[in-house]
Amino acid sequence: MCKILKKINIVVHSLSLFLFINCNSSKKIDTILLNGYWKIDFVSQKNETFKLKGGALLLDYYYLNENIGWRKKVRPLINNNFETSNDTTFFKLKTLEKNSFLFFETNWHNWEEMIVKLDSVSLILKIQDKTYHYQKFNP
Repeated sequence: MCKILKKINIVVHSLSLFLFINCNSSKKIDTILLNGYWKIDFVSQKNETFKLKGGALLLDYYYLNENIGWRKKVRPLINNNFETSNDTTFFKLKTLEKNSFLFFETNWHNWEEMIVKLDSVSLILKIQDKTYHYQKFNP
């Protein structure tokens, strides 16, 4: 009976260690998935969720090539074209301490956005105390 309990104890500890290591290791983000059109689904802050209301649909268009990219606001039109803003915000992608960040720099302001999640259909960015939840937009 004692031998069985020792074996069970070893198995439980081994399994716990395996789960701890796998849960605490971050997955490498496939940043090429950032390219394209993204629609903000909602914003969360301090356990509250805020949906964007009314008005015309605005999207963020991201372009990334070799860790340098840009973001631009665009509006889809009925004819499958896009109306774009005149402003383009440039960024650099950097990985620090197993996290990927977009570092933005303009003449007026510098800030960073942490990529929490990025896959083929969703993007989550953390900017200070707010979290932006995007959905991929396919025209």
